[in-house]
Amino acid sequence: MSRHAKGREREEIVLKAAAEAIAELGYANVRVSDIAERAQMTTGHVTYYFPSKNDLLLLAIQRSEEELVQQSREELAGIEDPMERLRHLIGLAAASGFQDDGWLLWLQAWANGLSDPTVSQKHRQLDQRWFEMLTEVVAYGRDLGVFHVARVEDVCETIAAMIDGLSIQVAVGAGRVDRPRMLQLLETGAAALLGVGTRVADPAG
Repeated sequence: MSRHAKGREREEIVLKAAAEAIAELGYANVRVSDIAERAQMTTGHVTYYFPSKNDLLLLAIQRSEEELVQQSREELAGIEDPMERLRHLIGLAAASGFQDDGWLLWLQAWANGLSDPTVSQKHRQLDQRWFEMLTEVVAYGRDLGVFHVARVEDVCETIAAMIDGLSIQVAVGAGRVDRPRMLQLLETGAAALLGVGTRVADPAG
């Protein structure tokens, strides 16, 4: 293995360890030693690859989002029915359950973005990629005459806000909503906005 490839492999190990530590302990409580322990490296190795916790947080979120976008595009391409395509995207994007690692990372990014413009800007960039994919799915259904909407972006803003709000409840264990009920509420809400019928399904199940 080349030195470059070995370095990339170690970076991936550190990123995975950081995501796990941040999700488990919370961003404010994570120490470099916590990440190093999970990565089975020294603290010096961790700080060599990522000098600051913000670097780790942003890259961990970026990798998580890139994986979601890639997986979503590959799977959605094989689904012709517009509502089924939207249903599947919602299932991929929404929280998988209590303490969903990806959603806990996003919560940390939102909190840090209030005081750190760099984090806030990166968050917007990553979120925009997912939002564009959502608008493509809704526009696809509209163009086929299945979705009845005047302004695609307005509907997508509302659907995205519903996913965010309910996913936060599920990820933090608020108690009122679990994943099955969340998916039912999301599909019912999206269908009402789009003027179509509903059939609840969980792509992850």
